Amino acid sequence: AARGPRPAAAARARGPRSEGAPAEGRGMEGNLALRTPSLTRRLPALCAVMFGLGAGLEYVMCKTGFYNVTGVKEGQKAASQKAEEEEFWSRVKARREARQAQVTLRTE
Repeated sequence: AARGPRPAAAARARGPRSEGAPAEGRGMEGNLALRTPSLTRRLPALCAVMFGLGAGLEYVMCKTGFYNVTGVKEGQKAASQKAEEEEFWSRVKARREARQAQVTLRTE
């Protein structure tokens, strides 16, 4: 009953592997191997690209008047909320006056 080569025999058949080399079938070894990217080398470039994208976005938003439109809409929203609140309190005051009128009529 031959099940195939034993694991130790299979490792000897492949040949010696260098330290830290990927397992069989998972990648290449030597000069063609994929190296892990160095964060300290790429971080300044990434920061510069992100800063440039942010500056470009701010420039576009300022030139298109986004902040002006947003300010006007916020002002309109605040004004409508104030008007609704004033209307609500005027209704409350009217109800209180109506109740007070009913109470004062009964006591007379």
